[in-house]
Amino acid sequence: MKPALILSAASLCAFLSACGGGDAMPKAQFAQNQDIWMALGGDAKAPAAVAKVVDDAAAGLLADPKEAPYFAAVGTPGHDSVDRLKACLRLQFNAVLGGPYTYPGSVTADNTTVQCEDMVAAHKDLGIPGCVFDQFMVDLAAVMKQDGVPDAYIDRVAPTLVGLKGDIVSKTPVYLGPTTAANCQS
Repeated sequence: MKPALILSAASLCAFLSACGGGDAMPKAQFAQNQDIWMALGGDAKAPAAVAKVVDDAAAGLLADPKEAPYFAAVGTPGHDSVDRLKACLRLQFNAVLGGPYTYPGSVTADNTTVQCEDMVAAHKDLGIPGCVFDQFMVDLAAVMKQDGVPDAYIDRVAPTLVGLKGDIVSKTPVYLGPTTAANCQS
């Protein structure tokens, strides 16, 4: 190859890298929370902290008599597995807490790569009433606190999470079981 051609190819590669055409670090979807991500240990430790919060929140969700009926199909044929549910929630929380992630996106679950759905698609046929969403938010904040996430960080991400209510709550809610029916006004 001629030296001029090699120089041109090298210059083009350098130009593309400088313009984002190279292997750039992924950008944070919630860049305003990158300090939270760093405080949780950055790329080395924050994913494990998020995984603990998600595992604890999912266990609480699936055990709560008010919330669990809406997720009874998890793990049954034609529905998300618990592994996929947790993998997608981890991706979402990694993004919300300022990590270099974007939700929805691809995750590895059940030994395969899957695409997480957005919140509307993931909850479209569940009939979740507003009070069930509200209860989950209360429980999630308690889990985050219990797992060592400082109140100031919980307060900062809460508006983002509460902002998902319109995507999750059904316009035609279904009140499953006496616990929900007796305690739901929304």
